[in-house]
Amino acid sequence: MWRLPSIALFAAAINLGPATADTNKCFTTWSEAAVVVRQEALVAVEEVTSLARASLDGAEVVKTTLCEEDGRYVYRLLVREAKGRLKTVSVDARKPFER
Repeated sequence: MWRLPSIALFAAAINLGPATADTNKCFTTWSEAAVVVRQEALVAVEEVTSLARASLDGAEVVKTTLCEEDGRYVYRLLVREAKGRLKTVSVDARKPFER
């Protein structure tokens, strides 16, 4: 019987390691994201959607999320490919689809 509490304590101890800064954050609402898009002069989401269609062989953008990853802004796009398969594409929010 004493094993279950021991396992719980061990699991808790693992999570008490040194704290690391989480440098990845996604905005939960577009009202929050819009402020960042304006302040940082990012490409507007409407333009990213249009660029995605052209760059991804007509894939349909299902959802777009603005995220900050390692100090840079990216759009995470959930797209439906021509055959119906869903996939996630991440593009730079300043220069999407540039190579």
